[in-house]
Amino acid sequence: MKRFLTITVFLTVLLSLAQTTEGRRRVRTRKAVVAKEVIQKSELKGFAPIIFGADSVVMNSPLRTKREMGMTSGTMIYVCMLPDVKVPSMLTIGTCHDFAQVFIDDDYVGPIDGSEHPQTLKLPPVHDGQELKILVGATGRRNLDDFVGISEPLFLTADIDGNELTLTMKRWTILTVPDGYDTASKALSVIASDSIAQPVAQGMPGYYRFQTVFSRSGNIYLNMDNFGRGQVFVNGNPIGYFSNAQPSLALHRRYLKRGFNEVVVLDVTGPRQAVLSAQNHPAVGQ
Repeated sequence: MKRFLTITVFLTVLLSLAQTTEGRRRVRTRKAVVAKEVIQKSELKGFAPIIFGADSVVMNSPLRTKREMGMTSGTMIYVCMLPDVKVPSMLTIGTCHDFAQVFIDDDYVGPIDGSEHPQTLKLPPVHDGQELKILVGATGRRNLDDFVGISEPLFLTADIDGNELTLTMKRWTILTVPDGYDTASKALSVIASDSIAQPVAQGMPGYYRFQTVFSRSGNIYLNMDNFGRGQVFVNGNPIGYFSNAQPSLALHRRYLKRGFNEVVVLDVTGPRQAVLSAQNHPAVGQ
């Protein structure tokens, strides 16, 4: 009898171990949740450059910070006329605690990251009358740091025939672009919906208006991987800020209506593709 009980206990333990091993095997082989697209239709219906959202401008001014311009968030655009510099030069910014993008006229040259030192960028040769444009975006920022934006000195240095030429930029046109849907709507109202083709708009900082139909059930998370940094409005409602570190935005259905919905994306760096996508769970961690 004792032998029978011993054999029974042994078989029970073996069966339990087998079931546990099988359970672990099932856990290991469980398939990952598949992201499902929840946009049924989306079309880019309008684009406006970010400068169209400017609400104030000062001319022939020294450099001013955001606080000096009465701003606590939003974007600033600094514009300065350039002289002839027939060789490459180095742009040096005194202080920039935000993310800046540098353009010659409308041609993108490169970024200046306010967290890095020194804050310099190599510029190509330029000719008299071209514009140096510096777009400084602090989308979503709310502090009143004196150094938000750009502060002096700002200058160009170039090697000409073995001599170092230094040009200090003193006379600036400064434009302020507030955050908010009212600003986006005003900027987009200037442009006819069919006047800017999608390939032209891609890669440019500005306002992107989409006409979008979402699926009728399930969660909605806007996937902003195609875009850089900025904020989103759905049917006039602010949904949130996005960046490379936070590319996914939850969209509550109370902001939606049947059929077509207006989605406006302010991208202060410009998208890789002006294509909007959404899925049924967050993009982070996939």
